[in-house]
Amino acid sequence: MAYFLIKPQEVKVPDVKGLSLEEASLIIKKAGLKVGQVQGTGFVDRTYPYAGDVVRKGREITLFLSDPFELAVPNLVGAPKETAEKILLAMGFKVRIVQLPYKGTDGRVLGVYPPPGSKLKEGGEVSLLVDVGEP
Repeated sequence: MAYFLIKPQEVKVPDVKGLSLEEASLIIKKAGLKVGQVQGTGFVDRTYPYAGDVVRKGREITLFLSDPFELAVPNLVGAPKETAEKILLAMGFKVRIVQLPYKGTDGRVLGVYPPPGSKLKEGGEVSLLVDVGEP
């Protein structure tokens, strides 16, 4: 019996900077992607993943609009430290890493402060409690 691996389709994230939310949404959908969270008001300032990044077709794209307001801290518990840090930096937060020896998977986020769902202004600091392995 033969098995074939099917490689998922990949697409580039389109550059929608400077467009209205409606215009950006249409272009993102035409590219085979979905609009995820929308942060702020006004015109598109940046996206995550970034314009030009290659992602799987159907991926959600977060839009950050030019007039920022308070952003919700995402729930990153269980994510690898590098991924969580990258997401927070892309959202415009400052990141502080707090290392904690714990019996678990090294490098995973154990907690987030302020708690997920809390509102912070862009540039606010989010602390990640990260597992560094056995004590």
